[in-house]
This record gives sequence, C-alpha cells and structure tokens, in this order.
Amino acid sequence: MRGYLLGWLMTGASLAAWAAPEPAAPGPRLDDAAFFALLDLARPELSAVREAAERQDWAAAKRGFAAHLRARRTPRWTFDPHAVGRERKPEVAKAEKALRHQLTSIGIEWAFGETIDWAFNPTTQPDSKWPANHEWTWQLSRHPMWIELGRAFHATGDERYAAEFARQLAGWVRDCPVPPKADNRPFSRWRTIEAGIRAGSVWPEVYHRFLAARAFDDEALTLFLKSYAEHALYLMRFKTGGNWLAMEANGLYHAGALFPEFKEAALWRQTALARLTAELDIQVYPDGAQVELAPGYHGVSLRNFLGPVDLAELTGCEVPHDYTAKLERMFDYYLYTMQPTRQTPALNDSGAGGVERWLELGAKLFPARDDFRWVSTRGQAGKPPAPLSFLFPYAGQAIFRTGWERDALWLCFDAGPFGYGHQHEDKLGVTLTAYGRPLLVEGGVYTYDASAWRRYVLSSRAHNVVLVDGLDQNRRKSPKETYVVQAPVPLTFQTGAAHDTASATFDEGWGPEGRALVRHTRHVFFIKPDLVVLADELQPSDSAEHLYEALFHLDAEAADSDGLRVATQGEGPGLTLTGFGADGVSVVKGQTEPVVQGWLPDSSAGYGGIRPIPTAIYRKRAAGPVTLLFALAPSPSGGKPRGVTGTRLLADALEVTFADGERRQYARGKTAP
Repeated sequence: MRGYLLGWLMTGASLAAWAAPEPAAPGPRLDDAAFFALLDLARPELSAVREAAERQDWAAAKRGFAAHLRARRTPRWTFDPHAVGRERKPEVAKAEKALRHQLTSIGIEWAFGETIDWAFNPTTQPDSKWPANHEWTWQLSRHPMWIELGRAFHATGDERYAAEFARQLAGWVRDCPVPPKADNRPFSRWRTIEAGIRAGSVWPEVYHRFLAARAFDDEALTLFLKSYAEHALYLMRFKTGGNWLAMEANGLYHAGALFPEFKEAALWRQTALARLTAELDIQVYPDGAQVELAPGYHGVSLRNFLGPVDLAELTGCEVPHDYTAKLERMFDYYLYTMQPTRQTPALNDSGAGGVERWLELGAKLFPARDDFRWVSTRGQAGKPPAPLSFLFPYAGQAIFRTGWERDALWLCFDAGPFGYGHQHEDKLGVTLTAYGRPLLVEGGVYTYDASAWRRYVLSSRAHNVVLVDGLDQNRRKSPKETYVVQAPVPLTFQTGAAHDTASATFDEGWGPEGRALVRHTRHVFFIKPDLVVLADELQPSDSAEHLYEALFHLDAEAADSDGLRVATQGEGPGLTLTGFGADGVSVVKGQTEPVVQGWLPDSSAGYGGIRPIPTAIYRKRAAGPVTLLFALAPSPSGGKPRGVTGTRLLADALEVTFADGERRQYARGKTAP
C-alpha cells in the first residue's frame, strides 16, 4: 500500500496512478508515509517535521507539523483562530443538537443515536413521510453541523464542541473514503460538488474555528489535513461544468492557497485559476448572465469565482487583474435585473434573493461604479444607474422599469434559451412588481425531491405563459446544443419616453412529444407610468381547433372575476387584469386535481413549504390564428388601477382605449424572427 501511494502521490504521477484499493477499505487512503511525502519538507520551518519523517517517527512528525500550523501567522483567515471564548451571548442551540447527533440537512432533522450513518437518507426509507430527495445525503456531507460546532467552540471555548467535532471527523473520514473514480451518484458523499464546497467554504472555516482547541490534537489535525489533501487530489483529477465546476475549482484553489506546505500547492492554485478563468467565458455570457439563467446559481458561480480574489489579501496569492475585471459584468446582471424590492427575479430554480450585499461587494471591487454604491448604500452615496429598461441579449431577458425607487413599476420578460441547467418550461413568461410588492409571480424554486410540487414548478403551469390544448412547453425535448446560445437570441427591444416594448416567439414544441402545434409570439408593451399590455399571437400549424389557456399567477390572498376582468383582493398594492378576445376566465387557488395549479413555493414555511395563490386562467377555443390581449394595471394601496376598456393589435402599433374615452397608439417593433 505504501509503495503504491507514494507512486500515486508524487508530483509527476499524482493524477495518472489512481488505482482502486479494496472497495471496503476505510479512510483515509493516505497513510502517514504517503501524507508526509506530499509535504514540502525542504521548507526551513518544517525542518523538525523532515527529521522525524526521515526516521519514520510519525508521532513526532505529526507533533511537529501540528505545532507549525498552530504557530504560523500566514496565511491568515477572516477571523483570529486564537481569539476563543470572547462572545457574551453565543448562539449554541444548533451545536447542542449536533452534540446529540440530531442533524439537519435540507431542512429535515434526523436523530442518529450514538453512531452517524453518513450514507443514510430518511427520505428514501419505506415509511418516509417525505418524498425521496437525494439531496439529504449529499448535503449532510457538506458538514453544516461542523460549522455550528466550530462557531460554538470559538464563541465559548467549551471543549465539548471540539471533542465532538474530532469524533465526527474521524468517523466521516473512516466511513467515507475518497473514491478512485468520480462518484456523483445518489447516496455518494463524494460528489464533486460536495468535495468543492467542503474544500472551498466549509472546511476552511471549520479548521480555523477549531485550530486552538485541545481536542483538535495532533492526530485529529493531521487527519483533517490528510483528508484535505485527498480532496485536492480528487478535484485535480475530476471536474464537471457549470456552477459545479466553479465550486470544484474554488475548493481546489483554497487547498493550494491555505496550505502552501504541500509540494503541489502552487499547481493546485494554477490549475484551479486556469479552470475558473476559462469558465468565466464558458459559463458567463457577454451580457453578464450565467448560462443556467437562474439568478441564484448566478450567485453560486460568482461567489466561487470570487474565491481567489477574496484569498489574495489573506494568503498573498496574487490574482491577475484581468481575471477580476471579468467579474464586473456578473455584478451588472444583478444590478439591471434587480426588482424595486432589491431582489433578483425568481427565474428557473431561483427564489428572489437579495442584491444589496452583492453590490456592496461590487462597489469595493470596482470603486468607479457609483451605481453599485448607490444601491448598496440605499441611495446614501453614489448615483442611481442611468438606464431604466435594459436588455440582456444572450440571456434573452428584457427588464422594464419606470425608475429605481422602491415603489417603481418593474417587469421581467423572459424569452431566453432553455439554459445549461435548472431549467423551467417558461419561455415568454412575465413577472411584475409595483409599489414595493410582487404582484405577478411564477414558480421559483422548490426542493429537489420527487414530489408533485417539484414537477409543478418545473412545468409551464407554474408560469405566466400560454398552454396549448392543456400541454406545457417542452424545450427539454429540443437538442441540447440549443440550451446555451453563441449569439443574441431573436428578441426585439425598444425603449422610448412614453413606452417600451419587446417581442419574442416560442415555437420549440408542446407536450411530451414536443409537437410543433402552434407558433406563439408575445408582445410586451410597458406603458409608463402604470400599465402593461400583453399581446399574444397564436398561429397554429394545422386547421384544427385548439384550446389556449393564458395563465397569470397572482401574489395575493384572493382575486375576484367579473366578466374578463380579474382583480386581486386584500390589503396593500393590487393588480387588475382585463382580457380581450378570450372566451372566459376562471380563478383557481390551491388546486390539486385534475392538475396542480395555484401554488407558490414558500421557504418561510420550512422544508417543502408551499402556499396557495389565486391564478387567473383565460381560455380561448378556436381554429386558425388567434390574438389575445391582456391589460395589467397595478395600483398602490388604497388607489385605483388605470382603467382600460379596449385594446387592439395593429400591424405596427398597439391601440389602447382608456376608461375616460381617450385612445392612444403605441408603436411596436418587428416580430422576432
């Protein structure tokens, strides 16, 4: 074993000679000799370690190496690991649960008893009350409980927390040996994403929280570093793509930057930075959007791209200026998509996340950006952004706004490609926020389980789009090479003093077979200051009669309908919808049969939280071309919506008749090809 490991681990052969040991062999794979062979023992500060290793006195080598790690002052971390026990009122409730082995993953708590089974998953048991969710096992091995134990120890100095961490560390490393091949299957503790997250965010904090603990003794500290080295070697050999690769590379970079004592530390950093640099062009469009087109995962990639930048001052490892400069466009994406509530749109597998902290960081990295500073300081410094409405031509997202104030009118029109991952069937969907409140919403993100709720948020039924014959859009059936684009998408976008407009087309197919039933073109007219009109042109590919259902998901307690008019009910700002050309409208809320409809994920309700919301469904059954128009009129709390009595789509304009009898025309762009 020792000869194999030495051959595998040395610089020239580290990646080529990863042979599989016995599958049941416990971890760590590295024995003492192999581990100390990984270290650069020629460093003067490791002379005592070198001497001990030469005589194979591994206890002395561990003692010397641990003493070096505890005494060194560089690389630094974001807090002083030796400043233990200084908090007056520490938060220890979660750490106390970790002491009792009551562990939580993805919001589900499980009591393990004396022994933690890291491969266990309560959601896959025959009598489980939860739908199967493989994330439970995967995310348990991101070790959130070690963060809680570490923070409790560092705040209090109570060695119980450190001793429990050392026990759990030994058990995890023993029971979860690093696999010889990338293992991204269900129940794996070594998905490459988990390895990257542990090495890049969780384990660095855990290490520094416990560094001064007596229970984190020479043996435990060396075991931790053995496993950290195994993480680096694993991440050197195996990589994926998208936000996963950003996490993997960030983890690899942290290993090389925080522990320069390893011979290959510089190689780890160089490899990681090369991967991250390449990914900034591969997974970030020229307009700044990350290719998954989910703002939450945009942040995941950005956070990991920033890893080397964050470590520069702490470790002295320099990052090229052009690397940092490329990140600016990712902050621009957050700036220009931002809702007036200072949150991101809830597109694809994303909730509405906060933007201000991102732009605070952006202002520090790019001090010339007064607009970043203005948002991050809530208008106390800097200047508001100059443009209002904004187009992301590769992401295919058109953002309309009347201003940067919190009570402004804002609309997102999503006409982009399917996306690299985390996709929803939602092309041509719209969401609307006004007067400080989301009014027209869509599915957002639901936990990644096997439930009907998860299927619902992925489907067109959870979005503000048009269904054909009861069928969802099916872009998943399209060729995968269309999921990410190499050029701007077909989408018209024009802005003006009185109104802005955009249009795009969906014709990628409907239903399980992806049938080319209908070509749907949606025109958006953003009429300032307080009206939106949607015009849906539906061109069937045959002469048959089709049923069209236009969906509008309303973030309100209730909604009433009167003819083709639907109005939200309750306190606060409201939204009034008026349809033109439909046969009728119904409002459903909290429906489960015959299909799930009228729900919105609600993370505030805990794991699997979801709440009923009213959903207006306008229906039209007809053969031949059909045009449906909808006026969306938001109103402030206690105010009245702008009244609309008629709309008509002309060849080159939209004609609107208002309640006072005034008639106006608003020019439109050409239909997207």
